[in-house]
Amino acid sequence: MKNSIFGVNLLRYLTNQGLRIFSTEQAQAAALEIGMKPAYVSEALHHLKNGGWVTRLKRGVYAIAAYGPAPHEFAIAMALVAPSAISHWTAMHYHHITEQTPNKIFAITPRGTSIPRSLTHTVYRFVQVKHEHYFGIETIWVDEMKAQITNLEKTLLDGLASPEYCGDFSEVLHAFKMAKDKIRIQIIIEYALKLEKAVAKRLGFILDGLGVEKKYLDPLLTLPMKSYCKFDPSGPVKGSYNAKWKIRENV
Repeated sequence: MKNSIFGVNLLRYLTNQGLRIFSTEQAQAAALEIGMKPAYVSEALHHLKNGGWVTRLKRGVYAIAAYGPAPHEFAIAMALVAPSAISHWTAMHYHHITEQTPNKIFAITPRGTSIPRSLTHTVYRFVQVKHEHYFGIETIWVDEMKAQITNLEKTLLDGLASPEYCGDFSEVLHAFKMAKDKIRIQIIIEYALKLEKAVAKRLGFILDGLGVEKKYLDPLLTLPMKSYCKFDPSGPVKGSYNAKWKIRENV
């Protein structure tokens, strides 16, 4: 009973500190502030979890389920896998370049990052990318909590690389049309040159079709390619060959 009372007091303290998601270490530090022995924290958290006061996100990380709204899904994703950034279809929805509402929370994380096995069948889908491709990320606020998300340009490029995480390739093409007047052309081209050549060529083909001036497209146009790449990387090997962009128009 004593630990249950201490647990509620601990939770109130953490909430007053502005925390909606906390680690065991943070709980132990808070315990000292309220005169609770850190050794009691594990048992207190156990009682809080069984009582529905907190939700265990993964080992050593909890979300507060009482005293206000539940933490935003973006913030939960950040707590589940670090580092990570909301991406792909979820980022498209955030940037208002899709009319669809994804049924999963997509996020990128550098290869080698630990992803809990318990996330396999949840709404969270973490896509591992090369360390050098983990860029183009901005900080946003969601329900008074910070979260990382790919910016508009990186979101579009991630769609060209992995359309399967954005609904499909047609959804990515539609996103480009919706974002046409918002894209920072020099930024997206700079980003594309850091990614796979096939992504850069797809971007060039699309921007060319959107009427972007040739002077901006030259870095993409002159990028050497030994063979043709599929326009839709998830599509079949078919379609006409576009010699200008070294693209196999398979859509």
